[in-house]
Amino acid sequence: MSQPVRNTLAELREIRALAKLTLGGYPWLLPQTEIRSLESPLDIDREVRAPQGIGAIALGGEWWPVYCLSGDLRLLPQPPDSRGICALLDNGADRFGLLCDQIETLAETPRLLALPACMGLPDSPIQALAPLDEGLGCVTDTEHLAALLATLAEGADGH
Repeated sequence: MSQPVRNTLAELREIRALAKLTLGGYPWLLPQTEIRSLESPLDIDREVRAPQGIGAIALGGEWWPVYCLSGDLRLLPQPPDSRGICALLDNGADRFGLLCDQIETLAETPRLLALPACMGLPDSPIQALAPLDEGLGCVTDTEHLAALLATLAEGADGH
């Protein structure tokens, strides 16, 4: 599987509205335009599963696979009790749900910082860093998270 193209810092700075998705206490920033819907974890059908997913949510007559990631982006087979909301992410090519502790819109787009060379790994979904009141947030998007999920699912299946 080819890796998604890394956005330049200038391209990332053009994003006008970011949402903060908290996973295991870690803040992840994604473009608000890629959040299609917010759903309750109670709506997850645990019988409908994608590989390494925890279930699926029906929306618009289609099933959206739902995944649960730790704050450092490892797949979790069971969601922690802290996961209280599911973001359905859609960038036009990739569609899936991500179970989060919390989701909030940011009133102002934070200043985005380039990644240090040691963090710019080709398979990392982190595209930039953003200083927040509670520390650094990692900037990513649906395409990079989808690539990560595909890689994690392939690794879990032993391929």
